[in-house]
Amino acid sequence: MFLYESFVTLLLAVALVGSQPISQNNGGPLPTFGELLRRHNIELTQSALIAALKNPDPEVRALAAHKLAEDGATEAIPVIMQALASEKVPWTRMNIALALAQMGESIGFDTLEDNCKNKDTSGDIRARSAEYLLRFNRDSTTCLSGVLDVLKGGSNGDRMVAAELLPRYHNLSTEDSEKVFTGLVEALHAPNPAVRMAAGRALADFGDTRGIAELGRAIGGEQDQLVRSRLEEDLGILRNKIRQ
Repeated sequence: MFLYESFVTLLLAVALVGSQPISQNNGGPLPTFGELLRRHNIELTQSALIAALKNPDPEVRALAAHKLAEDGATEAIPVIMQALASEKVPWTRMNIALALAQMGESIGFDTLEDNCKNKDTSGDIRARSAEYLLRFNRDSTTCLSGVLDVLKGGSNGDRMVAAELLPRYHNLSTEDSEKVFTGLVEALHAPNPAVRMAAGRALADFGDTRGIAELGRAIGGEQDQLVRSRLEEDLGILRNKIRQ
């Protein structure tokens, strides 16, 4: 069974469905799935967790799926799959799919990949589904295309996430590598300063030597002092990477 990289990663799916207890944790230790479920008065027995997959609260449904996955409750896989099939809330559906992927079920991986390519799905779900798959070392070309779409036409926040994800794709074809580089260069000149900073760091991480000239041009025309400073730092990172 796939193990998450860290406890923080385990909680990521929960944070993404808008869990207020997590967002208001004030820097303290992150709560566990069990603790979050208890806050919703859900018992942690397997029967109670299975019942919680049909709870009216979409956050509870996602938490229950993740707790069952965390517990290694393979006998609950059929009911989790049923919950996935009937789930209508996009964020919850994505997180139930993630729980199934953690349990090694192909339907979980397939659902996340379907999210990537579905242009009717929000940019944040497309990008986050791609991120989840990358955590499983699955850098599919389908999700790469979805992330590039989000980088080009998503909200500012989604474009930032997309930029940060792109350098994590490896073994790219020449064509795909060119698409990534071109997309990041375009984002480097986006109206939003946060997007420009995300694109600058992504170019540094991507490691294409052409990024030196592009970052230099962006620095020369940048009016925001903070952005300029960050881009100068990115330029230094890229130069050091190329020297190595």
